[in-house]
Amino acid sequence: MEHSAARRASMILGGVMIAAIALSAILPIFQNNATNALSTVEATTAPTVTSPPVLTDFSTITFDQDYLHPSGLFSVAEPTGWIAGQETSKPEGVEITMNNGTLLSVIQTSVQISPTVVADLDEIDSIYTSANLNSSWSNYARYAETGLNYRETSRTRDTDKLTIDFELKNTRGQIFVARQVAWWDTDWIYSIRVVTPDNQIELLKFLMDNVVASFKPNRIFAGTPGDWRAYFDPSNNLVVRYPSDWSVTDTAIGRPTTITGSDAVLRVQSQSVSAPLDETSAAAWVTTNVAGATVTSTEPVTRGTLAGFSVSYTYTDTDGNSNSGLALLINGENNTVYSANLRIFEANVDLNDDAAQATHEQLVKVLGTFQLLSGLNVPLPTPTPTLTLPPPSATSAFTATPEASATPLPTNTPEPTNTVEPSSTPVPPTATDVPPTNTPVPPSSTPRPTATPRPPTATSEPTEEATAESTPA
Repeated sequence: MEHSAARRASMILGGVMIAAIALSAILPIFQNNATNALSTVEATTAPTVTSPPVLTDFSTITFDQDYLHPSGLFSVAEPTGWIAGQETSKPEGVEITMNNGTLLSVIQTSVQISPTVVADLDEIDSIYTSANLNSSWSNYARYAETGLNYRETSRTRDTDKLTIDFELKNTRGQIFVARQVAWWDTDWIYSIRVVTPDNQIELLKFLMDNVVASFKPNRIFAGTPGDWRAYFDPSNNLVVRYPSDWSVTDTAIGRPTTITGSDAVLRVQSQSVSAPLDETSAAAWVTTNVAGATVTSTEPVTRGTLAGFSVSYTYTDTDGNSNSGLALLINGENNTVYSANLRIFEANVDLNDDAAQATHEQLVKVLGTFQLLSGLNVPLPTPTPTLTLPPPSATSAFTATPEASATPLPTNTPEPTNTVEPSSTPVPPTATDVPPTNTPVPPSSTPRPTATPRPPTATSEPTEEATAESTPA
C-alpha cells in the first residue's frame, strides 16, 4: 500500500516537472508574439495643420523694389518677404511666381499674348471656364462633391477688370483663399493671383491692391516674341531684347555689354560726350569705335522723348571678311549717348534700307527694342566677393605668398539657371492660354510626421498605410 502511494506521488511529481519544462519552452513564444502585437501600432495621426498667426500690421511689407521679368515684358513690385521663384517664358506668354514660406503665400503674375485682339471684358470672362481654371489649380486637392481642384466663391466685374475669388485646399486639408484679377490691353492679357491661408483674408486684399497698382506692362515690346530675353542695366535703365538662342558673353556694371547670336553681335553701352550727337558726329562715332568702318547711310530715329541717329556702315574684319553693321545712337540727358552697335556677318547690308529691313526682320526687331525703362527700382547686382587667402604660416612649405586673382565683375542681368515650365497649360476656346497656367501650393510650415516604426520581423512587409504615411505630402 505504501509502495503504491509512493509510486503514485512520484508519477505526479514527474508530470508536474514535465509540464513545467514544457511551459518554460512555450511561454516565451507567446510573450514575443504579445510584444510584437503591442509594438505594431497604428501610424501617428498627423497633427492639425496650423496657419501662421493672423497678420494685422502690414507696415513691414513694402512695395518699393521692382522685379523686371527676364523677358522684359513687365515689371511688378516684389513685396518684402516674397521671393521670386519660378519664371516662365514662352512665345505666347510669361509668368513669375513669388513665394513667402513664413506666411504660406503665393503671388503669381502673368502676361499672355493673344493671337488676336481681345474685344472686351466678356471675352476675358469667357476664358475662365471651370475646365481651364481647374487645370490652372491642378496642384491643389480635389473637392469630392464637384471633382474640381478649387471652389469658386465669387466672380465680379469692376470697370475693365474681372475678379474671381476661390477656396482651395492642399492634400493635408489645409484651407487657402485666393483672388485673381484679370484685364487686358489690345492683345495682351494680364493676370495677378494671390493665395493665402484662409485666416489671412485682409492680407490677401492688401497684397492684391498693391501688386496690381505696381504692375507695369512694357507695351513698347509688343510684336516681339514672348520668349525673347532682355538685357537690362539698372545703373542707367538701358534695356534691349534679343532672341532666346543669343547669349550675353561679356558684361559688367559701367562697362559695355556684348550679346552674341549666330549671325550677329550686339554691343550696348552708355558714354559721356562733350555735346549731343548730330548727323556728322554720329557718323564720326562709328568710324572712331569701329576700326576701318565706312559709313553707308545715316537716318534720324527716336526712342520715346529721346532722339538720335541710325548709322549703317561696312567694315572688314581681321580675317579679311567684308561685314556690315548698324549703330543706333540715342542722345540722353547730361550729354550721355546710349548706343546699340549691331555687327552683321554679311557684306553690304544697309539696315536703314527698307528692302534690307524686310529680309533681316529679326535684327530690325532687336534694335527696335533698344529703349530706356524709367521709373524702375531694380537693385544693382551684388558683386562677387574675392577669396582672400590667409598669409603663410611660419612652418608653411610655400616660399611665396600666392597673389589673389582680380575680383570678377558681376553681370548686370545674370542668365537664369533654372527656368521651370508649368506642368500643364490650359487651352480655352479662344486658343489663348489662360493666365496663369498653373499656381503652386504654398509650402506648409508644419512638417508631416512619419509613421511610428515597427520592429522588423523575418516575414514582415510594409503595410499600405505605413507606406502612405512615410511619403512626403
